[in-house]
Amino acid sequence: MTVTAISVVRDFDAYEKYVSKNDCCRGMSFSPFDNRSGNAPVPVLYNRFLDGYDYSKEAWFVFCHEDFELQEDASALFANLDKSRLYGAAGSARRGFGGFGMQVMYGNMTECSRNGGATQWNVGKMVSKPVEVETFDCCCLIVHSSLVAKYALRFDERLLFDLYVEDFCASAKVAHGIRSFVVPLKCCHHSGSRATDRLYRHLPYLKDKYPKNCFIGSCTYFGTPSWQKKLQDRIIGILRKTPSPQDAIMVDEARSAAKGMIV
Repeated sequence: MTVTAISVVRDFDAYEKYVSKNDCCRGMSFSPFDNRSGNAPVPVLYNRFLDGYDYSKEAWFVFCHEDFELQEDASALFANLDKSRLYGAAGSARRGFGGFGMQVMYGNMTECSRNGGATQWNVGKMVSKPVEVETFDCCCLIVHSSLVAKYALRFDERLLFDLYVEDFCASAKVAHGIRSFVVPLKCCHHSGSRATDRLYRHLPYLKDKYPKNCFIGSCTYFGTPSWQKKLQDRIIGILRKTPSPQDAIMVDEARSAAKGMIV
């Protein structure tokens, strides 16, 4: 069984520490793209790998950030995955209210600062078996080469540096009915970052791309919200009449992200 990690790298010290020289990645092959000078969009380089791959050689592809750290041997996990599905380390789904409820994040992944600070936090609910979600966080996407070859799956190069994995999941679901699952994988994302305004600039494009669908990502909804999404926003507002300071920040961010999306 071949497992290949594909990463776009600007910090090779971090890449070697967390990916290529990580003991938990022994037995994997690595296909890094040196992006220190060109700063090419991530989906462009990911597609370059997919376009140049020899699909007669089956493999699991792990598209991961340079600061994504496996913290356990995943070889047994790969051996038992269904090749017809997409997999990720952390992802989002909607739960409650008839299937259009509040966002729930799943994944055995922690988040911490790039400099290895002591503060870590879980990104979502822990899982002991694959759990179906709508999309994954961009830090890790796992897909089998046979599925890529069968449907000519590619990343949307208009998304530059954000939402390209979330869109990959959405596009695969809409076009081919491919389902996405978070797997029990102990790992850490050493980014410690929050969403930037750059991410939200993609929302009008995604609204046009998905005129009949709405998806939930790690940081925002995207696509064209239906009446259910509008109702959900009202329900959340009622539930959060007296929000904590952190809840208030999240609500404000959600409102900002939703501007121009509601139809």
